[in-house]
Amino acid sequence: MQDERFLPIGAADPLRYIDARYEPHDPLFDADEPHDRFPRLLRKRRAAAVVAFIAGGISCGVPTVPALRATDSILVQLAEDASPPPGRSRPDSGPPIVSLAVVADGKAPLLRIPLQPGDDPEAIADSAARQPGVEFAEPVYLYRTSKTPDDARFKEQWGIAQVGAPEAWNQTTGSRDVTVAVIDDGITLDHPDLAPNLWTNPGEIAGNGVDDDDDGITDDVHGASFLEGAVTGDPSPATANEAPYHGSHVAGIIGAAGGNQIGIAGVNWKVSLMGLRALGPSGGRSDDLAMAIDYAADHGARIVNAAWGGGGESHVLAQAIERAAGRGVMVVAAAGNDARPQPEFPASIGDDIVSVGATTPDGLLAAFSNRGALVGAPGVGILSTTSAGRYQRYDGTSMASAHVAGLAALLWAALPDATLPQVRKAIVESAHVISGVEAGRVDAAAAIEALGRESSPSRGAIELSHPSLSFTARRGRIPRAQTVSLRVVGGGARRWWAQASSDWISLPVTSGTTPARVTVRVDPAGLPGSNGKATVVFRDEAGQFVTLSVSLRIGGGPPVSIHGDGCDLRDDGRLHVRAGAGCELRAAEGESNGVQWRLPGGETVNGARLFGHFARKGEYQVLVSRDEGEVDPLAVVIE
Repeated sequence: MQDERFLPIGAADPLRYIDARYEPHDPLFDADEPHDRFPRLLRKRRAAAVVAFIAGGISCGVPTVPALRATDSILVQLAEDASPPPGRSRPDSGPPIVSLAVVADGKAPLLRIPLQPGDDPEAIADSAARQPGVEFAEPVYLYRTSKTPDDARFKEQWGIAQVGAPEAWNQTTGSRDVTVAVIDDGITLDHPDLAPNLWTNPGEIAGNGVDDDDDGITDDVHGASFLEGAVTGDPSPATANEAPYHGSHVAGIIGAAGGNQIGIAGVNWKVSLMGLRALGPSGGRSDDLAMAIDYAADHGARIVNAAWGGGGESHVLAQAIERAAGRGVMVVAAAGNDARPQPEFPASIGDDIVSVGATTPDGLLAAFSNRGALVGAPGVGILSTTSAGRYQRYDGTSMASAHVAGLAALLWAALPDATLPQVRKAIVESAHVISGVEAGRVDAAAAIEALGRESSPSRGAIELSHPSLSFTARRGRIPRAQTVSLRVVGGGARRWWAQASSDWISLPVTSGTTPARVTVRVDPAGLPGSNGKATVVFRDEAGQFVTLSVSLRIGGGPPVSIHGDGCDLRDDGRLHVRAGAGCELRAAEGESNGVQWRLPGGETVNGARLFGHFARKGEYQVLVSRDEGEVDPLAVVIE
């Protein structure tokens, strides 16, 4: 969290630097408060639910932390089946086609729309929210973690004792089957206390330069980076002279390897730490953080540690957290370090967040910690991992949230079939009452005992991320593979088996343990005619099943379909677009990540759908290609 403090070498008093009176002036937290809240939410529909989701955990009338906003883009949530809102026409300069990045894809995509230098993000978002087909629009908010130290301290881990981890270790020391996503500034992959517990993507082959699991990211073996929308498979922190190693510190609290005779032990001796880098030197953007949360849920994380805040109350982040909670993922958030009467966003969200305040060695809430969090956990003078082979002591609610994320992982290691509500209930009901938090200070041993008292674990149904997949192939071509995610409702690890009803469907993997990503391939050569429909049935060890519908159509139609007002694919095979129009182009290959669009000027966009503003009049060409090297040209006339 912002302004987490550290103990200087030789400090005798572990509470020396928790008094908020000694904090330096901070331009982020000492700026004027914004005058309004949610000004761009002009429609009801789904957006009304988002307002309730956010506002449910926020007290009215209490000053909130002022928000920083990015100036390069805004975020626009489209309604279902809507096309991009119109943009600006540029008669003389700039790219003729401006791509609009997809931040979250589903029935209704969330788009990142670039701004011009000097544009006011608030005003542009207000204008965009009034366009037909737009659910809401908002600026890109910025979130920050701590200002971290460069002095290593090797002291006793009092926090591990306070949360009762040693007693809990009599029951379990953790499990590699439980994945915790650390969404932060990266994880030191070569730290000897972290390397044994790094998450490994089961569908990815390290170093081969191929997107083996068809998630659109190459070589995301131990996680991914989402900085500034440039998605890569490397979650490492920045170079040594820039990196604060905040993510590495919280990762060590959650799961530094135990019993290895070096360094420290985390709350879990064994766990899978998924590194997701979404914060850089200037903080984290709401769109990057939302993408990281979606990645975590889609790749099997049971817990997300969100040790950051200080930005605006973002609908985009609230929706991502809501999606994760709906898939059984616990999101643990730091309350903030400003001695305020309520947690800051996103810890201020209600039941879909476990908010955490920081406690001192004497078991009380630290003076710097925001009040009103759900639970408290150690957050003063916490020793953990930083750069390779090094350890340091940090203060802050980030350290506290990491203890609780580690506790949740320990509970799921003890009872893998427990649901999200059961684990949350066990953490809350076993807490020791202290002033300043709702439930109290967490206790790992008592939480495991409370979870064990639950009646038989709930056998939630298994569910798919998509009910159907649609493949389209031009004659003589094999469509690119597509993927679905399989999970247990409410979370849980469960064995599953899959079987296709037709030979033209192939499954590279036909069994596994939830949560899982499943690749589906089709071969038109096995199709009797030009159209086919079949199913893939997934069954679990509890005897429950879910069915995926698969369709395949073979034809000689155009390589793309076009959607949007002022966008028309005519009989001459050329796309005619009114200058300034927003269009969606869908590749005929279906929802595959293996499609690439090369725009005039050389920009490339990956994915089955291209959203864009067609800005400058003239005749141009867009190239639509696939991994197999086949390229289809599309003539574009902007009028």
